[in-house]
Amino acid sequence: MALGPLPGAHLAVLGALALMGAGLSSLEARVDIPPSLKEGGSAVLEGELERVERFDGAVRLRLAVARAGSRQEPPTAARFHVSLSGRGERLDLHPGQRLRVEARLVPDAPPSNPGERDFSSARRRQGVAFTGGFAPGRVLALSPAPSWRLALEDVRGRLTTAVHGVAPSADAAALFLTLAAGQRADLDDSWEDAFSRAGLAHVLSVSGLHVAALALMTLALLRRGLVRLGGRSRTLEARRWAAPAAVPFVWAYVVFTGNQAPAVRSAVMASAVLLGLSLWRRADGLNGLSLAALVLVVWTPSSVVDLSLRLSFLAVLGLVLLSPALREALPLDRPAPSEPRVLKRWAAQARETVAQTLCASGAATLVGLPVVAAAFGRVSLAGLVSNIVALPLCGLLTGLAAGGAALFVVAPVVATPVLWAGAWASELLLVLTRGFAAVPFAAVEVPGLGPWLGGAYAVGLGAWALGSGRWRWLGMLVPGAVLGALLLPVLAPEPALRITFLSVGQGDAVVLRSQGHHALVDAGGVPEGADTGERFVLPFLKAEGVSRLDLAVLSHPHPDHALGLVSTLAQVPTERLWLSAGSADGPLSRKIISAAKGATVEEVEVGHPAFVLGEATLEVLGPPVDRELLEGANDRSVVLRVRHGDVTVLLAGDVEADGEAALEESLGPVTVLKVPHHGSRTSSTAPLLERTRPRHAVFCVGRRNRYGFPHPEVEARYRALGTECWRTDRDGAITLESDGEDVRLVSFLPRVDSAPPPVAGSGGQAQLER
Repeated sequence: MALGPLPGAHLAVLGALALMGAGLSSLEARVDIPPSLKEGGSAVLEGELERVERFDGAVRLRLAVARAGSRQEPPTAARFHVSLSGRGERLDLHPGQRLRVEARLVPDAPPSNPGERDFSSARRRQGVAFTGGFAPGRVLALSPAPSWRLALEDVRGRLTTAVHGVAPSADAAALFLTLAAGQRADLDDSWEDAFSRAGLAHVLSVSGLHVAALALMTLALLRRGLVRLGGRSRTLEARRWAAPAAVPFVWAYVVFTGNQAPAVRSAVMASAVLLGLSLWRRADGLNGLSLAALVLVVWTPSSVVDLSLRLSFLAVLGLVLLSPALREALPLDRPAPSEPRVLKRWAAQARETVAQTLCASGAATLVGLPVVAAAFGRVSLAGLVSNIVALPLCGLLTGLAAGGAALFVVAPVVATPVLWAGAWASELLLVLTRGFAAVPFAAVEVPGLGPWLGGAYAVGLGAWALGSGRWRWLGMLVPGAVLGALLLPVLAPEPALRITFLSVGQGDAVVLRSQGHHALVDAGGVPEGADTGERFVLPFLKAEGVSRLDLAVLSHPHPDHALGLVSTLAQVPTERLWLSAGSADGPLSRKIISAAKGATVEEVEVGHPAFVLGEATLEVLGPPVDRELLEGANDRSVVLRVRHGDVTVLLAGDVEADGEAALEESLGPVTVLKVPHHGSRTSSTAPLLERTRPRHAVFCVGRRNRYGFPHPEVEARYRALGTECWRTDRDGAITLESDGEDVRLVSFLPRVDSAPPPVAGSGGQAQLER
């Protein structure tokens, strides 16, 4: 039997619009950068301020640059966007102002580690060529913001104060303001993870759920008001007049909450439905979705590949095409309208509402699974139930948020009860979210399906939703694709030892894996900067399926080695924690010990018993017993020698000349050396290189770091020995694979090296070394 009537025209239109948007986004992302700024550095920028975000005493600016130049030359015409961060809570800046800013620019770079979120591609689509920092005293406002923007910001500011005044908690106020004013940055990151695990992440962005709920409530209120004004007169059809009158309210809410792309999509669809009601026509879901896609392609082409918008469109497709098929598959009779017993009729209607909500939630989950798995590596199962429980509360909360904001503009005193009710509804939603997120298996890890399995999944889901008869058997491709994604990593051959030197900026983070056992040495860190554990280490461990460590090591308590361990060990437990002897009482060490709850903590020095990690052995070569003679913490680093058959890897921490001298009696030739102290000229002395003569040297350094590491003469010293040099700033994460006889090093990024290796491999690989 052939497929039933297919919505082929609508799907073809949506596909064509997606391709059109992707094509036009290249024009939107076009940049024109002065030659002197191609590599970033100090710059003077002039342009219009597009966005201001304040959090934790810091401020982030999004600037559309029209003129730019270095500090040594006058600005010239330019076209690009830049995201700047700095400390400046009291900066009185507003979108729409023209600014002159002295900043330090860093060219946007792709992700450098497996599992790392790719923020750069989204920024590139929006024309953001640089990120960077600025000092508050180096910002000059050249023009005021438009009066309407100032008025909008003033209302948002007063609304924020009013909500915090009546909310039961700061988190409840932040959630309410997320829905009432689009201020998502105020919500703590831990809550974003909880909402994701509970399957309620859609609540945190002003999207289809909120706009649809607002449209329905506004329509109902206006219709009731018109009925009361006009009585039951047949000449006045309340719905026909109320529907178009609700459209401005919907768009006012979208503008007030920041014109988020999913909200614009839903507003277009809601407008189509409402205007259709005024013309006595029933709106078609796919027609509305196609119209929304057209508006977004014209409004901002790059939004068609935005993650939240893709999930929003897929959810609507699931509701329209898959949800009815799921409902038909449920072995439940629909309620009989002619049922004379009221209680039984109400019970049947309630059961049907639950069934419809379950099918809608399941449809949205199934349709979005490949995208969610690729982006986040997990899918929420709790969402199938949490949405049934929370959906009525979410609808009520949306009405209170939008209604409270609207009343606050007109009469703040009158709005207070509504804001109070909305804040307490937010608190209740937080309680429900915390409960669902804590349920075992609330979210399950699912690897990305990839293009082939993803294509098979889409074919199977489409055939089951839209087909009939034998065509529905293609639906078996759906579980088959998921099962294939789960089994492929397990069936893939695993090297006996794998060591990954992560690219965490100016710092060290090394992950060792052997036969299902895992160790972590350092985790990077930037004082008052991004959390390297959250940004790099945890995503990598998650992508590799590492949920527990056998051993964690802090080589020495300096921020660029220690800070990332705090967040990492708080989420990934470890059985054992090694610290450099005599360092456990320091403030950073105490934080790490506190995070590693339940771990056996040991202070180690040379001679400490070796640790067996699968087929590898970790030997402690430093610090020495007489470490009091060493002045700095660098020279008292934990130094590890990893042995795997004939392969040896030396993890030298940050030892400098004195620390290297203390190691001399323990050292011999090594296969791979993690270069001490990031390639500083105070390390990598001639005696160390003469004794170790490494075939590979790995420099853990940050891009354009302020120290100039690795120093050129140090790198040249290694190359003179015939050592192949690898750098995390250029090569990204560097992975070593060993079978006990051979090693192979693989870079995450394509290699760019002024001195090519003896035998170059394709795709950033080096040859097998014997």
